[in-house]
Amino acid sequence: MHLNDYYKYFNLSYDQFITQNNIGGDQIHEDLRYEKITNVSRVDRATNEFFFFRGGKLKMIYISDDVLTKNIWTEFKRITNTETPDKIVRSRAGKTSNQLIFAGHGITVSVTREAADFIEIYPSCTLIEYLENIYHEPQPFIR
Repeated sequence: MHLNDYYKYFNLSYDQFITQNNIGGDQIHEDLRYEKITNVSRVDRATNEFFFFRGGKLKMIYISDDVLTKNIWTEFKRITNTETPDKIVRSRAGKTSNQLIFAGHGITVSVTREAADFIEIYPSCTLIEYLENIYHEPQPFIR
């Protein structure tokens, strides 16, 4: 899948997404949270793709599959100047990982060196909105 394919999911309702993707009941988990986004339903796909819905609308896509994250990060780097993220923050992926926030593009990438750990895709927003409504500062890493 390509980045634009993921962005298109934000135009679907929860019911449309479930139907179009043949989602079974065992793939749906209710009353969860993703970082600061609470009361969401999470739809899991086998390729470590997690779709978070609230009120019938898609709020966040979290991808941790190695191949998918590499492909999406490579694609994003081709179309965007990734040398100037909106902000760099600590990542929960590890002590040496950082999250590169591109809120206006609706994407945040956790990287360790140059490799992507995970990717968040969400509706475009401001940096302040992302920090206030999504990002949760990870606890200090202890050896």
